[in-house]
Amino acid sequence: MPPDRQRTTRIVRVRTGCWACRRRKKKCDEIRPKCGGCTRNDLVCEWPTNVPGNAASHVSSISEERRSSPLRVAEGFEAISPRTPASHRQSSVSSSGGLSAIADARDQIGDRRDSELSNISNINNVDNALIPTMAVGNVVPRTMSMLPGYEPESYTLLSHYLSTTADCMANGTTPINPFLVQIVPLAFTSDLLLQLVLAQSAAHRAFRRRDEADAVAQSHYTKAIQLFRHGVGEFIEGKESNPLILLVGALLMCFTETAKGDMTGTIFDHLTAANSLLVKLLEQSDSAVPRELKDFVIEYYVYTASVSMISVDARLSRQLFLNFDLEQRARELLTVQYVGNLCGCWLELLLLIPVIFDLGRQLMMEEQVTMPTADDMAMFASIQAQILRWAPFPFVEPEVFMAGLIFQQAMLIYLYTSLGGYKYTSDGMYKGLIQTAATEAMSYLDQLSPSARINSGMCWPIAVVGSCLETPEQQQCLKTRLTVMASHFGLGNMHRTMQLLEAIWDLPSSEAGPWNICRSMQQKQIWISFA
Repeated sequence: MPPDRQRTTRIVRVRTGCWACRRRKKKCDEIRPKCGGCTRNDLVCEWPTNVPGNAASHVSSISEERRSSPLRVAEGFEAISPRTPASHRQSSVSSSGGLSAIADARDQIGDRRDSELSNISNINNVDNALIPTMAVGNVVPRTMSMLPGYEPESYTLLSHYLSTTADCMANGTTPINPFLVQIVPLAFTSDLLLQLVLAQSAAHRAFRRRDEADAVAQSHYTKAIQLFRHGVGEFIEGKESNPLILLVGALLMCFTETAKGDMTGTIFDHLTAANSLLVKLLEQSDSAVPRELKDFVIEYYVYTASVSMISVDARLSRQLFLNFDLEQRARELLTVQYVGNLCGCWLELLLLIPVIFDLGRQLMMEEQVTMPTADDMAMFASIQAQILRWAPFPFVEPEVFMAGLIFQQAMLIYLYTSLGGYKYTSDGMYKGLIQTAATEAMSYLDQLSPSARINSGMCWPIAVVGSCLETPEQQQCLKTRLTVMASHFGLGNMHRTMQLLEAIWDLPSSEAGPWNICRSMQQKQIWISFA
């Protein structure tokens, strides 16, 4: 130290108090058995048993403190002096002066910490701040980020997806939720998928709040669409050869429409894009795409495509979202008794929907009313036998088993109304069978709580059964159920399903039935999928 800056005043050492306060030259409040300074700094508080200043006692207390809390001392020092060379760190820890410096720094940080705790409690009350920040020393506080380039609101949306949206999308048939296990890790490898996850979460949260003008949801949805178009452009130009990310992105966009309750038919554009991408994906080996992920993507697409066909006007469109190759890959899952969080245990029934759709369409596209041919009746009988022979897997949970029976009755109704077409009158074909299936389906629904997770995939059978209900009591029962479901799950599709059924119930009975759902969509301009 330069001579002109040498100390001229005598250092006054602490002569009373515990050994720790004496070493640190701090005033001790002399509270026994542990003083306030030692309590605050987590130090060993020892008191002199002989004459103050005894060197032996002093060294003994230091050694005891090192033995009792070596990790805490080292951790505190490393946090305070991260850039100190290793040799200096070692010499400092081995001296009482180093211990004093550590404790002094702890005092300063502890004082600041007390003043910051009140600020943190206020920060935690703000939705946008999931990770509180602390100002230490002269460092400017900043928000920690695991999502660089994303707004703070993204933390809230990601948290909402992990805790709520993913559970509402999966029907809970298996203990492992693929919307978490498969989608989330994949999303953190792609800006597109991560943005789509956030958009889906934002749309779900907005509907739960009944805020269709939610600016955050609209912003994330717009960004997701832009990223998806950019990804499609790169794929077409050959800059990206792996269709997995785009395929999962297209399917996520389908379920984003499910969450928001799409009324413009956007989901069908996403399905068309997903179709060609899935064909390319299936050409890749299991080493390129994990088998579990590939199976889930197949289930995801087959489920969405199958239940969406009922929204297509069979008189005007020849479009089938499920071709032969995709159907065969889905049937491979049946050989291992596949149970999924979208198709439950009724994948075999879902694969019959395109077959029934094609059967009914052939008659409806005729300009004149014609009787079914022998081939039509043979196909009808074959499909009916498959549906009646089907049974839920015995090992599934009771709620899944019950949901499978509801799907079975809905499939029978869909089949029975296919040959009658739009001639659903009091003396129409299979009138008694239709009402029997509807009554049985309603009895199963009564045994299934509307808040059970399995209901997240029940809009399709509810719409099919509901389109054939005639009594106000049955209609009100189904309306109440859908209201509870929409409130509990917060999915816009459930609310739109109720709106469609209310429109159908206002029509004459001759215009009811599942094959008239698309007509009600046209009249009310509610173009939804039942995924």
